[in-house]
Amino acid sequence: MRRMILLGAIAATAIAALPAHADWYVKIHGTRDSLTWHTDQGRALDLASPEGKGVHVDKIKPAGRDGLQQGDTIVAVDGQPVAHVLDLVTFANAHLQSACELTVRRGQGNAQVSLPAGELTALVHPSP
Repeated sequence: MRRMILLGAIAATAIAALPAHADWYVKIHGTRDSLTWHTDQGRALDLASPEGKGVHVDKIKPAGRDGLQQGDTIVAVDGQPVAHVLDLVTFANAHLQSACELTVRRGQGNAQVSLPAGELTALVHPSP
């Protein structure tokens, strides 16, 4: 009987806490050539590298986050070539709290996008 009361109290507490944590949801899916995540707060990112010639930004919300735009292709990080999404994630994992510079193919030219310390990691590993 005590267990039932205890379990009921735990369940009631968990249900009561749900509204406080409702916007903490992050759904992530990733492979060697794709990374997709979105939150209940409207933030989202879709990256793909189907041809192995850089990481294409298919979707980013809010638009312009971290200086990236939909349609950009990330071709290098700190001068190191990036062919697949996995390359970008691996670089982020190896440089968790480092600032970095992305070389991005935008339209007919290239652009440099500077990210402050930890921002690349936050981009590929979002937290709620």
